[in-house]
Amino acid sequence: MTWWRTQRFALVALVVAAAAAIAVHVWFDVLPAAPKSTQVQDAEDGRAEVAGQKLRLDSARWDEFEAPAGSRTLSIRIDARAEGESAGCGMFTLAETEGARVWTNARSALDVPYDEGESGCQKESGSYAILAVFLLPDDADGPFALDIPGTDEIARFPIEP
Repeated sequence: MTWWRTQRFALVALVVAAAAAIAVHVWFDVLPAAPKSTQVQDAEDGRAEVAGQKLRLDSARWDEFEAPAGSRTLSIRIDARAEGESAGCGMFTLAETEGARVWTNARSALDVPYDEGESGCQKESGSYAILAVFLLPDDADGPFALDIPGTDEIARFPIEP
């Protein structure tokens, strides 16, 4: 008997184990890291709908809240209405339209009263107000784009304070 004939069961098991290891790696590491194609919905007349939430841009104000030296705040108020089976939104981000800088909602880091409005989308039905506060450097003047991510799309609002 040749060596190949006596070891064929072990060789087949080795090939199957290697294929299973590659499949597990692809399933847990490669597929979750692959970029998803997210559709961006530009707001029309200051209104957009994302994740079952109807959003309307109410106002954008500079320096409504106290900021550290060398920075200032930009407060963005949004009127929202959750209907039916709505989902929560992801983290709000503010980006320069003519630059590469991006900021996240810094409301929790600043002294913003909770009764000013919600910090994000709510899953319960009904109307409510959202207040997003961004801490920006003094040299950031705009215009900006506010992105509110939903489950498979992003609502983008132009912000020109």
